[in-house]
Amino acid sequence: MPELPEVETVKRVLEPIVKGRKIVKIDVLRATIVNNQAETFVHYFENEQFLSISRIGKFLIFHLSNDKVLISHLRMEGKYIELLEKEENTKYARVVFHLDNDHKLCYDDSRSFGRMIMSNEKDYLKEKEIAKLGPEPFNVSTVDEIIKQVKKVSLPIKTALLSQEIITGLGNIYVDEVLFASGIHPLTPAKMITKQEWHKIIKESQRILNEAIEAGGSTIRSYHPGKDIDGNFQTSLKAYGRNGQKCVVCHTNMRFIKVNGRGTTFCPHCQIKHGAPIKIAIVGKIASGKSEVLNQFDKAGYLALSSDKIVHDLYANPDIQKQICKKLKMESAPDFLSALREHLKVKSNDLDKLEKYVHPLVRKEIENEFKKSHSNLLVAEVPLLFKAKMENMFDVIIGVDVSEEIQLQRLQIRDKEKSAFLKRINDVNNYFDDHRSELDFIIDNNQDLPTLANKVVSIINKVLDRLN
Repeated sequence: MPELPEVETVKRVLEPIVKGRKIVKIDVLRATIVNNQAETFVHYFENEQFLSISRIGKFLIFHLSNDKVLISHLRMEGKYIELLEKEENTKYARVVFHLDNDHKLCYDDSRSFGRMIMSNEKDYLKEKEIAKLGPEPFNVSTVDEIIKQVKKVSLPIKTALLSQEIITGLGNIYVDEVLFASGIHPLTPAKMITKQEWHKIIKESQRILNEAIEAGGSTIRSYHPGKDIDGNFQTSLKAYGRNGQKCVVCHTNMRFIKVNGRGTTFCPHCQIKHGAPIKIAIVGKIASGKSEVLNQFDKAGYLALSSDKIVHDLYANPDIQKQICKKLKMESAPDFLSALREHLKVKSNDLDKLEKYVHPLVRKEIENEFKKSHSNLLVAEVPLLFKAKMENMFDVIIGVDVSEEIQLQRLQIRDKEKSAFLKRINDVNNYFDDHRSELDFIIDNNQDLPTLANKVVSIINKVLDRLN
């Protein structure tokens, strides 16, 4: 979607094209663009002259003769393209302004989400679409009014900024960029943003928007501001669209989440989550001590989920058993778990098929339990977190490490019948080697239980500090 820099680019390109030009004819080819008032729209603007163009947030404001004003919002794909009168309209032309110099201006919009509003110089700032807008970052002289406005707003800061009511002009791309530059997690409640952080948000908004304007905006996917106009700021993006890439500051893998339905990319190391709840994952190889770490969170009174127990409960479900047998082409048996282990001994490649089916079910169960809980810390032990691609669900990831010698000793104590199956899972769980940089805390569990408990308490206290 075009954002403030893209709209500013459109304004700068369009103004010399239309300024002083008279509209001799208007063709409305899609009435929804003009709020289904095609005849009135044509009558209102035909024979008027363009005087200038201004911009408020992401709205283009066309000022015409006789104090008439046209408010235009490009939405997802809207763009203005100048053509000679003799040329064919653009493929998705929705409104065509024929000018008095044998040129025409096509409003092109493949999705037809854009809108044009009829107004006048006296009332256009009172139009509901404009009146609700907050100030642009360039016009914020003090953050005191903003702090007063958001002191009871529990919405995530990203959602609050996208509303356009606190400050206007930041869309999905630039909110990601501003929050990354400000070191603020997108899920932090707006009311928890400090005065110093608001100063940083405004300062970074001004800097990033100015840089983007000078670069012509960001051409993302299919959006281009207009004919022969291309944005170059996309080459400077440090957060948006960089999921899985290394953070340019700390080299941690960038993460992707949805914030109220909007795709959001951030660095979990540079942008630490503040505010409840904080979601914590515990990972580690088999027999590393993950369950005991989870138990310490449970003893401290926080929600503590074991994905192993979730899987065990799933395997006890007759419908799940039936689906697994069908997917793996195995016969059902009274002792389903034993039959499954025997099947995987013979057909080890079926483990991947099994995990592709089970992992989404585990994810759904964890998400459901998290939603129901009022705990400040929501903790889940997920041994195959990275293989299941569930790391983006969590704000904090704790890795439990143990020496191979102690790990083997602990495995020997376990059921020997399951040892081969456990060893197979253990061998593919290379979380420590492949994802070490993505762990927020690493617990060395080569000592006794009291030492482990003290380490967990220390981590709990550090995480709880983020709630303040």
